[in-house]
Amino acid sequence: MSETLEPGNPIIEVRDVVNRFGTHTVHNGINLTVFEHEILGIVGGSGTGKSVLLRTMLGLHTPTGGGVKIFGGDITCKEKGSGYLHSCQPRWGVLFQSGALFSGLTVLENVVAPIIENTTISKSFASELGRLKLKMVGLKEEAFDKYPSELSGGMIKRAGLARALATEPKVVFLDEPTAGLDPISAAEFDQLILYLRAHLKLTVVMISHDMDSLLTICDRLAVLVDRKVIADVTDVIVHHPHPWIRSYFGGVRGRAARGTNTQTTLGAA
Repeated sequence: MSETLEPGNPIIEVRDVVNRFGTHTVHNGINLTVFEHEILGIVGGSGTGKSVLLRTMLGLHTPTGGGVKIFGGDITCKEKGSGYLHSCQPRWGVLFQSGALFSGLTVLENVVAPIIENTTISKSFASELGRLKLKMVGLKEEAFDKYPSELSGGMIKRAGLARALATEPKVVFLDEPTAGLDPISAAEFDQLILYLRAHLKLTVVMISHDMDSLLTICDRLAVLVDRKVIADVTDVIVHHPHPWIRSYFGGVRGRAARGTNTQTTLGAA
């Protein structure tokens, strides 16, 4: 588990959320709190609705039941319309799994775009801020004027992260941030997330299957099982008795990531 800033107040509150598509229930009463300054990892098997939960937390999907509060306001409250949700969006950033950069814009233009859209500052100042964000995530200046098709996978991840940070967000959502990266690049990206969390006082919500990332940088893990969430600090939840959690963290890869002898199992000590 990573060293964390002092835990803060609840910044995201998911309460009794139900997500149903036709007769198929994906989530049935999810409760989850994300605290200020923590790194929360979300994990679950295929079809457990990790992406649906992320979209619900971002206000991109309206749940069948329950609600989501961010920064103290309910983004799923119909009576408020879209005003509150719209006002919140610049306060969070999203790194999508594929990077989701605009192919027709350079790296710098991709980062500058949300700054211009959400602020009234001049284009020249927005460009300087964009350069600062790109340097912050470790990209060199020779990459600034390149197009996404000219970048490596790791560079695309960093450019996408720079864009996620463009509007000085309080919360950053990461969707499989190390997917497709080699082990060295993935480890470097993990350390970058820790660095940015510490220096920018970010709250990070991360969907990941990368066992090393989950166990190295997350303060807590939220596991989607049985259409609900089981959440606890990382060191505790890997020993949870639920069969899927035991299988996931007690498998060969889980034991290797935890530095546990591959001949032992969880709870066998």
